Amino acid sequence: MDAKCREFWLQRWEENNIGWHHQEFNSHLIGFWRRTAVPSGRLVLVPLCGKSRDMVWLAERGYRVLGVELSPLAVEAFFREQDLIPEIREQGPFQLWQAGPYQILCGDIFKLQQTDIPDVAGVYDRASLVALDPAQRKSYARLMSSILPSECPVLLVAMDYPQQEMSGPPYCVAPAEVQELFSSAFKVSQLHDLDLLKDTARYQDKGLSQLSEQIWLLRKR
Repeated sequence: MDAKCREFWLQRWEENNIGWHHQEFNSHLIGFWRRTAVPSGRLVLVPLCGKSRDMVWLAERGYRVLGVELSPLAVEAFFREQDLIPEIREQGPFQLWQAGPYQILCGDIFKLQQTDIPDVAGVYDRASLVALDPAQRKSYARLMSSILPSECPVLLVAMDYPQQEMSGPPYCVAPAEVQELFSSAFKVSQLHDLDLLKDTARYQDKGLSQLSEQIWLLRKR
């Protein structure tokens, strides 16, 4: 992750400017996770996880969860809000926080290696791809292509809107870009396309003319 992006996200957490964080479980995770066919008990990777309660939803269904998060404030907040006292140790370029069914690697996701996720069986990406600018999205796609095992599914949530009408993040990642980023290494299937604008006042107030959310299932070739 480049220095500008690192500083941006660290500052957002320091200022508690985390409007993307939701207390409720993500409806797309609830509605579409079963399409991944990842068996309960396996390890699910959650990139740029923040303190997302979606990790709790996965754990409550018997999954082991491995998050990756840049901000130590976010990692600390997650374990505190779950009333867990984690063990903390150094693991290469990361600091590994671990308690119960949760592990979170605190550090730069672009330093993640295959050896950090040896038994990952699925990926849930709600807030990672859309948090990255175009150049870094290409690097992220290359990273996922290189470290994920064959047949590993990814449940991906992306947003599509006229980028000139609102500065990200969350950034616009149009369907054509999802295909361009991932189709060489993944089988790419669109599961759902949701019109967000009509029911989301905060985006209407930004003057957006169109906003949709796409749910994708990627499966590593």
